[in-house]
Amino acid sequence: MKDVPLPEVGLCSACSHRLEQTSAKGQQFWRCKRADTDPAFRRYPPLPVTDCGGFEKGAATSPA
Repeated sequence: MKDVPLPEVGLCSACSHRLEQTSAKGQQFWRCKRADTDPAFRRYPPLPVTDCGGFEKGAATSPA
């Protein structure tokens, strides 16, 4: 676990609204769970995210 955002992912890696997903081919995706209820947010934002009005600090993790 890290306490700062991952540079290649940005704020999403430290946000409480993130969901890390790995495809069957092993690709890592960062999904914004806030997009499920608020259309102002993209489900899969382009990375790295450097500014986000919905960011809420959560536990930052590195991809598995």
